Amino acid sequence: MIIDFHTHIGHFGRSAEHVIKHHRYYGGGKSVVLPIEPGDSTATDVLDDSWATEHALAAYDEYGDEIIPFCHVNPLALDALDQIRRYHATGKVRGFGEHKVRLAVDHPISMDIYRLCGEFGWPVLLHLQYREYNYNFEAFEAVLQACPETVFIGHATAWWANVSADAPSDYRAPDYVSYPTGPVVRVGLTDRLLEEYPNIYGDISAGSGFGALSRDREFGRDFVRRHRTKLLWATDCPCRDGEGNWGEGRQRECFAAQSLPLLRDYCESEEHFADITYRNAERVLGL
Repeated sequence: MIIDFHTHIGHFGRSAEHVIKHHRYYGGGKSVVLPIEPGDSTATDVLDDSWATEHALAAYDEYGDEIIPFCHVNPLALDALDQIRRYHATGKVRGFGEHKVRLAVDHPISMDIYRLCGEFGWPVLLHLQYREYNYNFEAFEAVLQACPETVFIGHATAWWANVSADAPSDYRAPDYVSYPTGPVVRVGLTDRLLEEYPNIYGDISAGSGFGALSRDREFGRDFVRRHRTKLLWATDCPCRDGEGNWGEGRQRECFAAQSLPLLRDYCESEEHFADITYRNAERVLGL
């Protein structure tokens, strides 16, 4: 049993069937499907509506509980909050995101969205990336303080670079890197936020999550053990089958094939492994 907390329909042409095949390959479970609505502030790599909420809901209608649909809206739409209320009224949606927007993380409309999701008991999954998306990461702590009823899930490069206290944040610097390597300097902002705030969790997907846990294995093992109730296994994997097929003849290593062995090495027991691969997700989602 696993819950993959970060999947997309539309990602490199990924379909609902591909999402299902991916988690079944690893023994069965569920996948959280994260829409990203196209719009004037949303991610530049979302070029059409193939990532939209309607596809996550359709996948749930077809596959039932193997799919856990989230919703997303263009936050600058005049009726953004009303759209979210309509999704809540369906009774199908379990959270909001991926909120991957070219706005400050504490932009007023995003703050309104976070608070509304808190009223619904929905977690909010944020893509945090310097310069690009929810870009002022240092303001995120104030967001956590201002929205104590909302559960947030941190994801992407700014979130994971900041496991280290020397995380590069000046994207204009000639030596700036989004994916830092080498020994971790304690205590990074991300590490401290997970320790101090009950309403923040970490999505360990993609190269950013795997890199943060694997760049310094002594730190990574300790981090996984200290935050065993705050980490959510996730992949953000584009592959279609669990075996690395990205479509159109592209073959790469599946993200799950990288992260699951690392977790098994780091976790102290099967119970610990189960916490990260599905129990924490069940708690966050209210399953």
